[in-house]
Amino acid sequence: MARLILMYNKQVVNEHPYTRGGVTIGRHEDNTIVIDNLAVSAFHARIDKQGADYILTDLQSTNGTFVNDERITSRKLMHGDNVLIGKHVLLFVASDKERVREEKNAGLTKTMLLDTEKQRELLSKQKTPPIPLKLPEKVGVVSFVDGSGLGEIELTKKLTRIGKADQSEIKLAGVLMGATSATISRRPSGYVITFTGGMAKLKVNGKVVKDSVTLNDFDTIELGSYKFQFYHKELSRA
Repeated sequence: MARLILMYNKQVVNEHPYTRGGVTIGRHEDNTIVIDNLAVSAFHARIDKQGADYILTDLQSTNGTFVNDERITSRKLMHGDNVLIGKHVLLFVASDKERVREEKNAGLTKTMLLDTEKQRELLSKQKTPPIPLKLPEKVGVVSFVDGSGLGEIELTKKLTRIGKADQSEIKLAGVLMGATSATISRRPSGYVITFTGGMAKLKVNGKVVKDSVTLNDFDTIELGSYKFQFYHKELSRA
């Protein structure tokens, strides 16, 4: 079983085994891992298991979530990754079986963890620019079918926020609607919708969602009084 080791000032504070159904991290007491520090948002980030992968997602935190000093929106965690939440560090430790799988997939016989200064030094010496990721042939779309007049919205960003906050990409109204009630993550494996808070219930195909689910073509999503359908369509070419 994977583990998350919480550290502060290089001292171990606590150790948390990864629990089925996902791990939430934040200052609020309802989180799986509670970090009582003002630099940490109430609901700061979460980790979900997608197949054999552990996916870390930032929940629009004020101060951001960092993996090995790089600010992320969504990232697959690897054994030995350092996740910076406020002033605390979560060390991701994969199980022995998962480590063997990582090493086999990477074609390595040994994993070497580098400190931040060494990483920067090595990266600065690289002359070959990184190869850009190839965009998928299709993009996800949500189409509102509730008479709200919101029409169709393409999910082109890595993270689409849904709620009544001004910065939400999909802005919805309602007394029970949270500032950010849900997010839709665009990942290499597909689109994932995550419930993030508020009194408005999130349902996918009639079932209440309290964490994350992968979206499939023609899934019906309900959030409060709103109803919309998800599907893929081909990217328009210039």
